[in-house]
Amino acid sequence: MPKRVVDSRYSSENTAAGQPMLAVNELLQVKVPNDRNPMNYYSRVNNVADGKIVIAWPTNRGIRLAVRIDQILELSFVREGTPYAFSGLIDEAILEPLPQISIILTSAISQTQRRQNFRVKCLVPIEVLGAIEDKAGSVNEEAAKVISIKTVTYDLSASGVAIRHSMRIPEGSLVEIKLGLPDEGPVIKLPSRVAYSENLPGRQLSYHVGLHFLAISERECARIVRYLYRMQLKSLQV
Repeated sequence: MPKRVVDSRYSSENTAAGQPMLAVNELLQVKVPNDRNPMNYYSRVNNVADGKIVIAWPTNRGIRLAVRIDQILELSFVREGTPYAFSGLIDEAILEPLPQISIILTSAISQTQRRQNFRVKCLVPIEVLGAIEDKAGSVNEEAAKVISIKTVTYDLSASGVAIRHSMRIPEGSLVEIKLGLPDEGPVIKLPSRVAYSENLPGRQLSYHVGLHFLAISERECARIVRYLYRMQLKSLQV
């Protein structure tokens, strides 16, 4: 029986909902997203500590998976006949004394068809630029045509961001966001699509707006994941 490790960051978002916790010695299958020659590699969980998981270097018939720092991997396992999956960012490659990889999770552990990226509440400067169009493709005159919103994020994940704003932005609207992470890197510019724009209960002129990133580079994704990881560590230390 694998040893269960209690760490809220690597259990389900709500353990009462029946999602599993990772376990030391849990057997994993590892894939590289969008690999032209997809192949399953095999690994196991060696440790869960300091907000990361450490796994044995994935191999297939003795051949190691070629990896690089900040690369995203897809990982899966089967627990009592139920398949689960999650994704993670390679934080460190460890060669001695045993080949291992340290990983920061980028999504919750859940049944494969319901995997979602972690969303962390945080206040990061953001600018949203674009034009609002109606279903017919014409500009909505009530919105003064051009969107130029400077605010802060409500929450953030590796795949999208949410803001609070006084104006409704129609779902499907295409915008560009400029995200100012508090690190030493430049402003991140990402083409995005409005996924939802919901009126907040009891607030007539306040909307919760979700934006989905349409394209994001590996470097930009890694910066966001590392920032979210630092935020999670801080919240656990309070």
